[in-house]
Amino acid sequence: MSVASFRGLASTFVKSTFADFTQNFIIEQLTETPDGQGGFTETWSTFASVTGFVKTVTAKEVQIDDRIHSEYLKKFSFEYISGINNDMRILYSGDYYNIRSSVSVVDSTIWIDIVADKNKAA
Repeated sequence: MSVASFRGLASTFVKSTFADFTQNFIIEQLTETPDGQGGFTETWSTFASVTGFVKTVTAKEVQIDDRIHSEYLKKFSFEYISGINNDMRILYSGDYYNIRSSVSVVDSTIWIDIVADKNKAA
């Protein structure tokens, strides 16, 4: 089976089987824009608008040094997009999530899973 036919088969399977792959989120990258005075200002810009599946992996609170520390990990699954890296973030339901890992499912260019955390995302 060729990669192209497998990609078509996988895409058809996902679209017909998983009706809940309808969550919208935005992947953002940090870019430098000229400030007009010879310097640059860092701003977040849209890298890709995505529709996929979002699952909560972990939601917990722990006490560290007399402070409550919250950790929220989510897994974002969607059709493969080239160029995603750990310096990017995801905007989902009004909250920002720092990308911690991105893995192509079975090392292919068909599907990607990203694990991201909400802890101190900016």
